[in-house]
Amino acid sequence: MILKTITKRDIKKKKIPLLTMSKKTPKYYIGKYKSIEAFDVVLDFQEDNYNLGTAITYLLRAGKKPNNPITQDIKKAIAHLERELEHQVHKSANHLEYFEFHNSSAKPKSDGMALLYQQSDKKED
Repeated sequence: MILKTITKRDIKKKKIPLLTMSKKTPKYYIGKYKSIEAFDVVLDFQEDNYNLGTAITYLLRAGKKPNNPITQDIKKAIAHLERELEHQVHKSANHLEYFEFHNSSAKPKSDGMALLYQQSDKKED
């Protein structure tokens, strides 16, 4: 059996249909005019980021889910955005700390030619 990797090009050429959440996707997750599922939008724009994708999904369905006030979905989206912002700030701070530590403890680099001569002198001994 030959397996083929599915590429974005295959999806764009409609050789492979976009994945959907399920065959019974609730109406509040489907766009009114183009019938695009929120899941497909998130996959297209934020497939690698859970918090941003989830926030987008809540905003897309806001006010459409029965017995669910629009304010509740907006608050949930904001909670995921705040969580992602916190994560990005923390990640950025750790990234800077890492480089500050390694740059301060790094030894000055010597001239490449000097290094070659030092290595060749050691081999002769």
